[in-house]
Amino acid sequence: MQQISDSTLLTQLKKEDNASFELLYQFYFPSIAAYITTTYGNTEDAEDIFQEAIIVLLQKVRHTDFVLSSSLKTYLFAIAKNLWHKRLRDNKLIPVTDFEKYQKENTSFSIELIPEHTKEEKMTSWLTKITANCQRILKAIFFYKEPMNSLMQKMGWKNKHTAANQQYKCIQQVKKQKAKEEAI
Repeated sequence: MQQISDSTLLTQLKKEDNASFELLYQFYFPSIAAYITTTYGNTEDAEDIFQEAIIVLLQKVRHTDFVLSSSLKTYLFAIAKNLWHKRLRDNKLIPVTDFEKYQKENTSFSIELIPEHTKEEKMTSWLTKITANCQRILKAIFFYKEPMNSLMQKMGWKNKHTAANQQYKCIQQVKKQKAKEEAI
């Protein structure tokens, strides 16, 4: 995708260069269409509003005192958004009370932050997803700091090699759960 500065594009628009209209459509139509189609409109509405927005932009650009105080994309989007809201109001596509509520809701952006889980919460989650036997072994070793000799007796293991092997297998189960979670 070719990049072009706003000032270059505005200069081309003043000359009414056909290439500038193609660039406007290529760069800016998708976001305007997405907005209109998610706010009671369809693709045809988006095309109409985009064309009207281009006409308004051309009228503004032709004035000698015109100064672009934002990005061209933001400016054109604002024109299209205002034209779309006017059409919705004029055609009574949504009741005025709903429109005012709708407009207030959509003029601000909200970001929902999902809190990061602590290491302990993550570990607890992974432990609940492994076998009950491995849960007992890992909790005894890492949470309760039980000596390996004591754990060998409780679990009925014959030697330290068996104990180490069991510990390894259980740790691998936790690592597998962690990898699954991180892949999501």
